[in-house]
Amino acid sequence: MANKIVIIDDDEDHLTLTRKILSQVGHFNVATCNNSLQAIETIHKENPDIVLLDIMMPRLDGFSVLKQIRENKEMDRIKVIMYSAKIFDVDKKKVLQLGANAYISKIIESHKLIDTVNQMLTS
Repeated sequence: MANKIVIIDDDEDHLTLTRKILSQVGHFNVATCNNSLQAIETIHKENPDIVLLDIMMPRLDGFSVLKQIRENKEMDRIKVIMYSAKIFDVDKKKVLQLGANAYISKIIESHKLIDTVNQMLTS
């Protein structure tokens, strides 16, 4: 059975690229959401094992979405990997304090993305 991943990112190009990378691995079912305001609804609908969540999005940033995920008992089991073009230590610290399981740079190296996702599935 394939693990399900939901990617939440307002950047369509990056969303498409990340989905392609994960889909090529073969053992992931990948769903996407390009609107942070619909993120929680999408997570409920898809019931993923992992959420790959962009930090910088309009209207509702990734920090806010992460907080909603962690406050919801039905979603608290989901592993959340935050990613962003911002790679400041303060951001890494904040996402981990809010309950993210990992933080990676949005400048994606496909092997690092796949390794991080696989690590979350085995932890």
